[in-house]
Amino acid sequence: MKPLRVLYVSPHAHLGGAERVTMDLLAQHDRSVVEPSVCFLHDGPLVAQCRDRLGLPTYTINAPPLRNVLQRRRAVRTIADLVETGEVDLVHSAMAWGHLYGGKAAREAGRPAVWFQHVGASWGSMIEAWASFVPARTIIANSEFTASGQRRVNPRRAKVEVIHPGTRIPAEPRAVRRARGREALGIASDEFAVGIAARLQRAKGQDVVIRAAASLLHARPHARLLIIGEGLFDADDSGSRLPQLAETLGVRDRVTFPGFRNDVSDCLAALDVAVHASTTPESFGLGLIEAMAAGTAVVAADGGAVREIVTPGVDGLITPPGDHEALATALLSLCDDPERRQSLAAEGAVTARERFDAVEMTLKVEELYQSLVPR
Repeated sequence: MKPLRVLYVSPHAHLGGAERVTMDLLAQHDRSVVEPSVCFLHDGPLVAQCRDRLGLPTYTINAPPLRNVLQRRRAVRTIADLVETGEVDLVHSAMAWGHLYGGKAAREAGRPAVWFQHVGASWGSMIEAWASFVPARTIIANSEFTASGQRRVNPRRAKVEVIHPGTRIPAEPRAVRRARGREALGIASDEFAVGIAARLQRAKGQDVVIRAAASLLHARPHARLLIIGEGLFDADDSGSRLPQLAETLGVRDRVTFPGFRNDVSDCLAALDVAVHASTTPESFGLGLIEAMAAGTAVVAADGGAVREIVTPGVDGLITPPGDHEALATALLSLCDDPERRQSLAAEGAVTARERFDAVEMTLKVEELYQSLVPR
């Protein structure tokens, strides 16, 4: 039986959460089952990765703003031409922007469309709401939280299926990855390292983490904080604002900003505690499952899909969003109780391995594809 030809449509070619999921799917597909190709709506580093490292047919169309109706129409037609000339069986769109182009192109070409929705739909986001009415044979929601938003916005959706994103489970022993990460980040063996790995954006809550960590750093001289990440898609002053906040709180010399890292798994393994601090409900928590897979204890801000990932007190701790005092208390307790910290980390690693493995995610997606395309 020939493999299914699937065209992936991704709005961005810079690495963010949704793009990491897309790249994992592309890398993990069994090529005897799925033969993928990729169309990016804009250029970026992932274009070369897909073309050169993964060896995939890769296209870039430089999609216009949505308000430009004529050019948008041409972009949709260009994708539909790729579908037809490539004899594509199914179009998989990532995020709302991707589906606004990929879903319409699939309809023009007479192929089934799948939309992997990474952000909860609501009438507060016109892009998400608009995409919710573009036909798709199935919507893959990254969480029950996301699925519930989709059903509220468009109750007529025939099928919304929850497939939690996965992450690559490290094969190396944690001690090896931890030592390598600590050396790369300059963390001493006797330091208690707390960190957050996320794009620099107000909604990610790095300021909450700095305020919480200030209490910890003043109380425990061997503690330090790492703010890992950079700004991506949004104009944001976090690059200058966050160091200034650390300076104001008197802890700038013990807060490190490593910027974007390609070795995120090693960096997370280097930490003693990884923090998720989003101040608004998130549709998933990819950084959470990455930290758990790395074997690091996690503290997460409540809301959104967090409780679909973390069982409080078993494989992580949960604190109220935006509450830096509660977060400081949690961090201090884990600093002073290494046995509890190690227990949470060990259970978190089991959770990641059993429920959030990228291989299992890919198998579920492939099964969905096969159910949608008659063979």
